[in-house]
Amino acid sequence: VSQVMDELAEIFDDMGFAVAEGPEIEDDWHNFTALNIPETHPARAMHDTFYFPDDKAVDGKKMLLRTHTSPVQIRVMQNVPPPIYMIMPGKVFRNETTDATHLAVFHQIEGLVIDRGITLADLAGTIDSFTKAFFGEGFGSRLRPSYFPFTEPSAEFDIQTPSGDWLELGGCGMVHPNVLRAGGLDPEEWSGFAFGFGIDRM
Repeated sequence: VSQVMDELAEIFDDMGFAVAEGPEIEDDWHNFTALNIPETHPARAMHDTFYFPDDKAVDGKKMLLRTHTSPVQIRVMQNVPPPIYMIMPGKVFRNETTDATHLAVFHQIEGLVIDRGITLADLAGTIDSFTKAFFGEGFGSRLRPSYFPFTEPSAEFDIQTPSGDWLELGGCGMVHPNVLRAGGLDPEEWSGFAFGFGIDRM
């Protein structure tokens, strides 16, 4: 995993992305609420997430092992003035049954771009540039409509092998205005996109 992470970081560095990291023990506001996931969302269910006991709450916020690296996006927006071009690699945790495509502990890498005038075309171009840099010039990419609470519009991104087969790689989309506001940014001034995929599941 570390070798792949280093290779990915080098590719994104060449594309102008810096690296940001955040805590693996996270509060539920950064992990859920700030990412437009309300308390009634299924991702809040105890069986999906490793929560700490109530007596371990910090400033009244329930603590948990982060389920994705997306909380780092919020922390970056709160602490780094735009423009932002960053990747967030790291370990994440899910209360899942282990099988061929699921692990309770795995690694993710996410990207976040926040700037003026960012569009879906910028996202598609970035995904395609990454695909060719990592997999080779013979590979292509596409976006398929999907749903994530923290992006709108949202998409899955697939890669096309030289043989013509399509493989799903990860999720992406334009950063939801509510997420920009949670990060302290005005969605009337700033726009951006985010993408991510699990390294252990590639």
